Amino acid sequence: MRVGFTPKQVTRLTGVPYSTLNLWAKNGLISPTIAAGAGSGNERVYSFSDVVALRVAFALRKAGVSTRSLKRVVRFVRENEGIEKPLAESRLVVSGRDVLIVRNDRQLVSALSKPGQSCLSFVVDLPRTLGELADVAEVTSAFAVGVAQPELALRHSRKRPVPAAISEQRSRARG
Repeated sequence: MRVGFTPKQVTRLTGVPYSTLNLWAKNGLISPTIAAGAGSGNERVYSFSDVVALRVAFALRKAGVSTRSLKRVVRFVRENEGIEKPLAESRLVVSGRDVLIVRNDRQLVSALSKPGQSCLSFVVDLPRTLGELADVAEVTSAFAVGVAQPELALRHSRKRPVPAAISEQRSRARG
C-alpha cells in the first residue's frame, strides 16, 4: 500500500494553490503518480515524492523561475543527469536568472541559461571561518592593539613587547 495525498492535503502541505496544482497536472509539469484522477468522481492522488516536487517547483516559481523555464530545467536534468524525478531528487539553486544543478559539493552546472556549462562555485563555511578567526585572535591577543585613537594606540603599543615570532616575520618581510 502506498501513502497518497489528495489535492486538498497537497495544497495545505505545499502552499501551491489548487488552480496551479490543477494546471501543472494538466500540462504534465507535475502529474500525480498514484492516481491521475481521470474522469468524474475520481480524485488525483499524489505520492510523497510528488509533494516534494510540488514544493520545490513552487519555491522556484516564487524565486522568479517561469513555468516554461521549469519545464526546460526538468527536461535538462532528466536527459543529462539521468534523474527521473528532477524536482524531487536533485538539488537545485537559483542564481540570478539561472537554475543550477548541484552535482556534488564542488560542482554546479547550469540547467537553464547555458545548459551543461559548469559554474565557478565555492561556499564559505561561516561558522568554521569564524572559529578559525577566534583561534587566531586568541593566539595574537598578546600583541593585538585593537582600534583606538592614534596617540593612544602608540602609547599602548610601546607598553607591550612584540612577540619574537611576529618580530621575526616582520623582519623577513622587510628584507
